[in-house]
Amino acid sequence: MPRRRKTEGKPAAEAPPRGRANRRLWPSDAEQTLEALRAGLIDALVIPKGSTERVYALRTFEELAQANRDLSESQERLLMLLNERERLMQDLHDGCMQSIYAVGLTLEDCRGMIHEEPARSADKIAQAQASLNLVIQELRAFISGNKPVIAVDLASEIARIVNSLGKNAPAFRVAISTKAATALDVEHSSQLLQIAREAVSNILKHANARNGRISLRRRGRTVRLEVQDDGDGFDTKAIKGTGLGLHHIAARAQKLGGRMRLSSKLASGSSIVVEVPVA
Repeated sequence: MPRRRKTEGKPAAEAPPRGRANRRLWPSDAEQTLEALRAGLIDALVIPKGSTERVYALRTFEELAQANRDLSESQERLLMLLNERERLMQDLHDGCMQSIYAVGLTLEDCRGMIHEEPARSADKIAQAQASLNLVIQELRAFISGNKPVIAVDLASEIARIVNSLGKNAPAFRVAISTKAATALDVEHSSQLLQIAREAVSNILKHANARNGRISLRRRGRTVRLEVQDDGDGFDTKAIKGTGLGLHHIAARAQKLGGRMRLSSKLASGSSIVVEVPVA
């Protein structure tokens, strides 16, 4: 009877069950590696290739997911900063810059009348000083980030804009409907005032107009602001892009849920119409 060889220190390997010799009982190396990566048990996998080694993975799945979340948050913060920058540009351009421009026109008027009409010149200089003080307050509010929301008397403020234009400016007619003005809340009144100021500024700078008109009317659930002039006009189709002023007007109208329409013809003047919904 043959003797069985004894294996010292090692138990004899069990034979696979009959009928399952070709069936794989354990996960492959690739599957185990993938599970380890997912579980965060390994940070990198180095695969030999010839005489060199190639790094296959540098981060676990959890680290990649966290990196994607951080990137998404950074993009959101960047978008918020860009929107805030756009708002500040609008407010500075349509508010402070236009106020300073109007003060310049007033002082230019004073130069021509200071000897002939000293009393009227003194009044205009006082108005200019008051306007500059308001600009200083606005700039301080911008710097501190605490710009207050103040109720606006739209009719009075538009009249003040027109009266500060000077004798060489176009003659503006103003028609503000009380029904339309009272339908506006503080935000709508403030935004429409800035739109009117920017539209008037565009006329002064570019239109070479003799007359202008500013009107505010209500039509059902809509308030319509229109600023017209009889100046040189232009071909709207030939404009490659809206200027900064028109861009700000359109952005303010969109912010109020409304829209801006621009119409113009050569030698026939221009018209800017802004329609916004009201309650």
